[in-house]
Amino acid sequence: MSQQHNQNKRKQGLFSMRFFSVPLRLPGLIAGLIVCAMALPYALAPVYQFAEPTPFSGPYLINPYQLMDSTAWRKYNFQVQSKAWLGLTNGRKNSNMLIDSMYRLLQFDYVATSDYQRINLHRSNEPKYIPTYEHGYGFRKTHQVCIGASKVLWTDYPFFQRLSHKQHILNLLHDECALVALAHPHLLGGYSLEDVKYLSNYQLIEVLNNLRISIDFWDTALSNGHKVYLLSNDDAHDVTNSNQVGRRFTMINAPNTDREEIVASLKNGLAYGFDFYRVDDEPWQDKIERSKKIPWLKKASLNGNRYTVMLSKPAHKIRFIGQHGRLLHEVEHWFEASYQINETDTYVRVEVLFYDSSVMYLNPVIRSETPEYKDKSLASVDGLSTFVLRVSSLLIFITLLLAGFRYNKHS
Repeated sequence: MSQQHNQNKRKQGLFSMRFFSVPLRLPGLIAGLIVCAMALPYALAPVYQFAEPTPFSGPYLINPYQLMDSTAWRKYNFQVQSKAWLGLTNGRKNSNMLIDSMYRLLQFDYVATSDYQRINLHRSNEPKYIPTYEHGYGFRKTHQVCIGASKVLWTDYPFFQRLSHKQHILNLLHDECALVALAHPHLLGGYSLEDVKYLSNYQLIEVLNNLRISIDFWDTALSNGHKVYLLSNDDAHDVTNSNQVGRRFTMINAPNTDREEIVASLKNGLAYGFDFYRVDDEPWQDKIERSKKIPWLKKASLNGNRYTVMLSKPAHKIRFIGQHGRLLHEVEHWFEASYQINETDTYVRVEVLFYDSSVMYLNPVIRSETPEYKDKSLASVDGLSTFVLRVSSLLIFITLLLAGFRYNKHS
């Protein structure tokens, strides 16, 4: 009788231990599922092989400003965050109405709010509305500004990103967005200079950003024959802070502010970036008055191989920059400058330094084998390496699954 009683107590004890072990294991189970879900893209990722890049070449010179109208400049910003995701992301102080009002004071024609992983629908009923968001949620800030996006892409590689991972994301975004820009490449090593030698399927680099300036990334891409144009943004997370707003922006040449016109001008390089000199903690009224006096580009034309730039105000320095960021020519204390493009010049871009230390960055004139430049890609899927990766990932997953079953069976 006592032996039967002891056996019953032992069974009850084992049942109790198993019953209470279920909730103890639940957090670990959930964590494991989350890790598996985040690791799954790595297992399915295509592996690319990359051809070696070559500089621009050819008898033709392509000037993005040849048909510009100097009276049709539009002031734009494509990076500002509003309150999103219950205020969890940086930008929780900014409402849509506050963003509009602050940028209107500084005479912006349009601000596209680029919330993280969310297309902001504010003013979506207007012809000028451009659906934009910032893609990426990895630890290294490998982000992209997605302009004219049809939907949000949730695929990403959060733990680390090799060159193939970055190319895969750009390929996916290219299919869903009118324009894709590499966001703040210098920030936290999200991209490397070696990356931009090979990456393709994006049209813009966010060269100017409040957090970082990435001129060297732009010159590296151009020097390796990638036709990518400049994007300049505030990337403001607090629009009440005068240090963050109206500092870096993109001037776009277009007949009006309709979405199609603006996107086409950006794609064709008919724009320039402006780094408006920052006065720390400047009173808003002072900044508004200074903003009314910003100089603009009046001409950037080619006559044969002679490239001439004219400005609305005299500049301290006008610099012509070429392959690998090398200074080709410089003119001081004047509002106009010319440079005779040599046969060895693969591209020529212009930087203008004004007397107040503001800087204007023009998109490049590039060489081409044909009158209409054809974009190129160095990446192609390596079928064998992709197959090996996926099979080995499957075997690892099965091994871990069997080990988990055995552990649960014996515990």
